Amino acid sequence: MAKVLKPGRNIPLNFTSGTVLVLKPSPMGTTDSDTYQKLPFNIKLFNATDDILLCISFSTKRITFKDYALRSLGNGQGKEQSVDRSFNQSVTYGDTVSIHHYLTDSKFGRYQILLNGMTVCHFDKRLPGPTTQIGYENGSSLASNPRGPSYWNVSVYQIGDLLPEDRLALVRGR
Repeated sequence: MAKVLKPGRNIPLNFTSGTVLVLKPSPMGTTDSDTYQKLPFNIKLFNATDDILLCISFSTKRITFKDYALRSLGNGQGKEQSVDRSFNQSVTYGDTVSIHHYLTDSKFGRYQILLNGMTVCHFDKRLPGPTTQIGYENGSSLASNPRGPSYWNVSVYQIGDLLPEDRLALVRGR
């Protein structure tokens, strides 16, 4: 069953290695499709000690991936990665953001981030622990004008629960 993620709020989540997190924009009764295409907005995954394991920021030209350690002698930021948005101009009603957490030879694993089933980034997980919360900020929580989807429907799936063609997207993207 999907949980609803609202702007400016965090919800509990159990997202561990070997699972896939799927976020689908939800109109929730609004008919203004422009609301779902405006930028910037971001999605954050937190561990139990409030480190940001992954922050995905959507802007008009780029999608940026980064993490932040809460306890750090520096600024806590890890290495940032980004991709151009030229391949997909907006996140709208039927579009999905999927995150696959899988193990690698690195200490904490890696995230495979997909937009509409297409891999856009592999992000090395630098901080320990599973994801225990997810947060979302759009224009209404970042500034005065609402931007980004009004809400997200959030689901976590075991890979074996996915359709065969969806499992192939995870394998091909590695």
